[in-house]
Amino acid sequence: MILEGVILSCIHGLQGERSISATYHVISGRKSIQTVQDIHMYDLKQFYSIYPKLSKSYFHKVSNALKKDQLIQAANSNEESYLITPDGMKWLDDYKTEFPLSYFFGLQYGYSSIVFWERLKLLIQTVTNVHMNQFQFIPVVENQAIEKWVKKAYQRIKMDTSAFLIQLHTELQRLLQTFPALMAEIFVDRLTSYDNYGKSIHQLANSYFLTMIDVELTITACLHRMIDIINQNKHAYPVLNGIIPEAETPHVTASALTTYHLLRDGLTVEAIADYRKLRMNTIYDHLVEIALYDSQFPIDAYVPRSDQKIIIRAFNEVNTYKLKLIKEKVPEHISYFHIRLVLTMLTNTQKVGG
Repeated sequence: MILEGVILSCIHGLQGERSISATYHVISGRKSIQTVQDIHMYDLKQFYSIYPKLSKSYFHKVSNALKKDQLIQAANSNEESYLITPDGMKWLDDYKTEFPLSYFFGLQYGYSSIVFWERLKLLIQTVTNVHMNQFQFIPVVENQAIEKWVKKAYQRIKMDTSAFLIQLHTELQRLLQTFPALMAEIFVDRLTSYDNYGKSIHQLANSYFLTMIDVELTITACLHRMIDIINQNKHAYPVLNGIIPEAETPHVTASALTTYHLLRDGLTVEAIADYRKLRMNTIYDHLVEIALYDSQFPIDAYVPRSDQKIIIRAFNEVNTYKLKLIKEKVPEHISYFHIRLVLTMLTNTQKVGG
């Protein structure tokens, strides 16, 4: 049911302006500039890459079921894009009380939550076992970086594991009391401690009558929400705050980052394309991607102020992010790149056309 809610929310957000595949790409975390731009334009950052393992076949199976149940319908006779129906909106509204989809922070905490979860699981298992003088156990996490972090963390707390465990238990209990009971129970049941192995995803699915995907999405949402609460109240959760990785990975792709560095070195777009043996359109894609995250992006260097105003007027007139419709409303010399860049800056509420 959680996956259905996420799909319906994405379809509702995309407003029939993108194909059903766009929703799949958001949830699975496709790293294309189109998907990255979509999540910003249509405000779907919370669902980005929340389930990278989602197969296309299963996604379409669920989508077809939503169509059959009349929760979504084809947009403008286009079978490739969909709109949410009134029944679909009612379904979403009713479902909010069961599972808060607002707990997802995919783009913001996607990486952090994975590392936080692996560290937390192994740290709890390690400290509870050692506290009971059990030094041989099969680790629930097999990752050298995580193991190295836990060993280093253990060195800081080994003199008083009792105090550490009490504090960790207090913080987790206080935090989980703010969550729906089902979510908190699934989260705790997944943890492994001394003489108490956590349940597998399959076991949890059977215990709670959920699909395995919904169990994993429940844990993901719980982790995202936990990190958000901790970040806002670090003083109240000192132990848990210390488990969150210090830095998020850059959202800009490696290729776009290379282009960004070359731009800062003074190279022109043409020179970068020639140097990197890439098409100009690829470099333009990089510029749009960079603009999504760089609050100081010099849009005036690429789109004259007068053209920015024209694009903004056209966008307001058609009231859609469909590039083709906007292109039809502007002079021929204004390219799709110019339009995408201006829309990107508008999405980020930065000053354009002024």
